[in-house]
Amino acid sequence: MKLAQISPNDPITALALEGLMKTCPILLDAEFYSKTGNSDNVKKASESSDTATFRALNAANNPTAGSRTYESTGKSIVSFDAKVDVILEDRNEDVAPELAYQTKLEAIERGYVLQEKFFEGDQGSEATEFDGMRNLVTAPNTISPAASIVLPLGNSDANRKKQQEAYEYFQQRARSIKGGATHVYMNGLHKIRWLSIAKELGYYRLSKDELGNELEMIGNIIVRDAGLKTNGTDILPNSEVVSGENTTSSSYFFVRWGERSDLTVLTSKGLVGRYAGQVGNQHINNINMDAALVLQNDRALVQSKAWALEITAP
Repeated sequence: MKLAQISPNDPITALALEGLMKTCPILLDAEFYSKTGNSDNVKKASESSDTATFRALNAANNPTAGSRTYESTGKSIVSFDAKVDVILEDRNEDVAPELAYQTKLEAIERGYVLQEKFFEGDQGSEATEFDGMRNLVTAPNTISPAASIVLPLGNSDANRKKQQEAYEYFQQRARSIKGGATHVYMNGLHKIRWLSIAKELGYYRLSKDELGNELEMIGNIIVRDAGLKTNGTDILPNSEVVSGENTTSSSYFFVRWGERSDLTVLTSKGLVGRYAGQVGNQHINNINMDAALVLQNDRALVQSKAWALEITAP
């Protein structure tokens, strides 16, 4: 389920959701599932090589047991307050619309932080946050080619060959995900270059989600800018160094989102907004979300390194 579907339907929550999704658009992609308690014993995807799908007439099933494991995943608490001063009442101003406006503004600012944590969250260094993609991806699914994959500028015959080769490598990484990637997250400049290449080669598609938002796609994969940190720098910077090269590059994260499967988000009730009343000299709206990013299937997340842009100096 999407976050808006799983969260309560009330004005305070709606304002917070609207603000968060402006600066944390990954919330539009993520699939959530609800479970009570402070953790979930996640049933990991099986890596069974069982081939006993068929049987003879009147014969019993005789499958090979799957190597399924369980992993305890605790929820982290996303939380913030929106506040306005009670003096507004003394000045004969309406507190309610001002508190609503402040709730949306506060959510917009917190969205930058949350977007970054989906990629860079590190529970090892900060116990209260959940692990992001960079910490969840497994070693076999972290792909580091021997040389950078350069996205050329311009559409000469030589460049079109390089573009096609890059596209085929792109699709290899997407297909290495079991069931295929639904989304790819990348640096914003890389997204611009990729969409230009996809249009030139005929692989660009434009679709819409259930809310009517436009989706830019390469083939069947939704292409997303990973976004910006609060300070305005890229979450996935174009500054990774490829061994033995002077070229700087960036990582892409290929993802297959699923509800309680693949890459998913565990929550209690979604995002919940509450009016907390007057505390001291302030009226307060309180926003909370129990959540954890869960890699239920290790093969649903791939970090592909060493993507580089060819740049012509001005």
